Amino acid sequence: MELTPREKYLFNTSIYIIREARANYKNLGIMWAGGKDSTLMLYLAREAFLGTIPCKVVFIDTTFQFRETYEFIERISEEWKLDLVRYRNFEALAKGVNPWDYDRHYCCSKLKTEALLNCIKEFSFDALMFAIRWDEHPVRGKETYFSPRHVPKHMRVHPMLHWSEDDVWSFIRKFNVPYNPLYDRVIDGKRYRSLGCYPCTEPLSDEEYKRLGERGGRSQDKEKIMERLRALGYM
Repeated sequence: MELTPREKYLFNTSIYIIREARANYKNLGIMWAGGKDSTLMLYLAREAFLGTIPCKVVFIDTTFQFRETYEFIERISEEWKLDLVRYRNFEALAKGVNPWDYDRHYCCSKLKTEALLNCIKEFSFDALMFAIRWDEHPVRGKETYFSPRHVPKHMRVHPMLHWSEDDVWSFIRKFNVPYNPLYDRVIDGKRYRSLGCYPCTEPLSDEEYKRLGERGGRSQDKEKIMERLRALGYM
């Protein structure tokens, strides 16, 4: 199927960044959360490397993701033959950290951020690829395609910064890219626009989306944590 000029720009820019990351870093990892953006990034990585992904794919498992997300990750991981790292912060989980009994800022910090930092150290990643977009949240607008981090030292690679939400869905539907079935679920006229842990994720109506943005149905603690840690050189 032929690409439009816009699709060519999106596709070719992402493919170039993905290949540059692979060529310039010894131990590149790809972050995957089971949502539309990171799954499309995996699809693009497979396109870049002729149907395979020659590096580890990392899923930070808080143990509180939706059942559909776990099922989707298992299915795609098997179909695409991914070298999947399913990483948990077992120390925090053993202490009972959860979204109900703990402040969500603390829970997110322990089960996502700390888990990610531990994973980087354990697997000695010198670069990680994330599917963030400039239009997703004001914090993300500060990122660049290659963005160094210092604690631990590694490079953040963002091959999808230039995509919009509409671009992502248009490409997914045109090229039959698999996506999490939760996006098709309608609850009282509302639907999920961004997926995270189920206690911290709510569907949005069209009016709420216009007012709150794509991530309005998500707890914003993660963005606050990332902003603070970025300032310190961690994230």
